[in-house]
Amino acid sequence: MTNAVHALAAVAVAVLCCVATSTSAFAQVAASPVPVSENAPPPETAPANPQPVKEVAPVQNTAHLMGLNKITARTHPMRVRVGEPLRFGTLGIIVRACHKAKPEDPPKTIAFVEVREYPVNEELLEEPEPIFSGWMLASSPGLNALEHPVYDAWLTDCSISSADGASPSE
Repeated sequence: MTNAVHALAAVAVAVLCCVATSTSAFAQVAASPVPVSENAPPPETAPANPQPVKEVAPVQNTAHLMGLNKITARTHPMRVRVGEPLRFGTLGIIVRACHKAKPEDPPKTIAFVEVREYPVNEELLEEPEPIFSGWMLASSPGLNALEHPVYDAWLTDCSISSADGASPSE
């Protein structure tokens, strides 16, 4: 057993020596000045007349949800922008993030959703705690679903558009 301990100690010392050597070599390289050639072009400077910056409309991410009222057996398609609250019956839904895979990747649409239940005829003194807070997957709506006795809600899609209604360009 002592041979194994000695061998382990030797390996540890060797590793520490290598790390110390490599960090001191890195420090020497980082501290050395960068050689400048006499024929090198002068460093680039800002142009005298800068081009005006093109105004780009902010991109808005929208989640597409489907809601089900179990009492009336009616479904309700819903669209909500990320960060904006949406009321569905007594539920308050806020989508915090919504992501969709690129077209060349396998289909994957996910959204981080918070759901709060608001009492019907009571005055609120403070914001209620979320009854659901988590990621919803459009491909597997039952995997991480909202469990509520009256309502169901699930993610169907995410879309991205610019504030002026056009799809974003590069």
